[in-house]
Amino acid sequence: MCGRFVGAFSADALMGEMIDALSNASMTLSLEGDSPLFPPNYNTAPTHIVPILRHEDSVVVVDPMQWGLVPAWSKDPSVGSKMINARSETITEKPSFRQSVPGRRCIIPMSGFYEWDRTDPKRKVPYFVTRADGHLMLVAGIWTPSPALDGRHTFSLITRESVDDLSHIHSRSPVELHAEDALEWMCNPVPPLELFEPEIQPRFAARKVSTLVNSVRNNSPSLLDEFVDVVEEKDLDTLF
Repeated sequence: MCGRFVGAFSADALMGEMIDALSNASMTLSLEGDSPLFPPNYNTAPTHIVPILRHEDSVVVVDPMQWGLVPAWSKDPSVGSKMINARSETITEKPSFRQSVPGRRCIIPMSGFYEWDRTDPKRKVPYFVTRADGHLMLVAGIWTPSPALDGRHTFSLITRESVDDLSHIHSRSPVELHAEDALEWMCNPVPPLELFEPEIQPRFAARKVSTLVNSVRNNSPSLLDEFVDVVEEKDLDTLF
């Protein structure tokens, strides 16, 4: 699963990522409301409000949404904290998600996400995961208006089975897309579920970071710094 991510990018960076795909499709990117993008969030957690891309009348809008999908039929807003991820394998079957697949597909732009290696049951090791090519991540998601939150839009990001670029850390990965495929995911009248195949998605790169990221109270650029384990350094010294 993906339980934390980083949104630290400008409107210009997002436009730069999408501009060629939008131009080829004769579409535009528009911001919702008066404010540009949100301030950088280096430790985005469930229930946070983040900028999400969605399609509306030949325009891609940037829409503030709450992370954690609260289905339209739910009267309990707290269920969103349990529905932050939707499995690609069952997204068209689960009652909570399937109604959003036909026409409420979105993209979650992010700088990267955090994942924890739990191989050692006594020690969870956090990693910051980015696109290997350095581009902004464009993660597939679904959204819905949530009456339990006075109509606020809420979303889940979609995950798939990890392949060799991340499977050594965690068994699940977000479905991330190239810009053209991201536009296809949002706009195609028929849900393009073939985009879930990992072979056509960008590759990941991961680096170990400090356990400071474990607390959502910590939120600064330093969370992204590579962390060198002191134990590993000592072990390295014994080799010489």
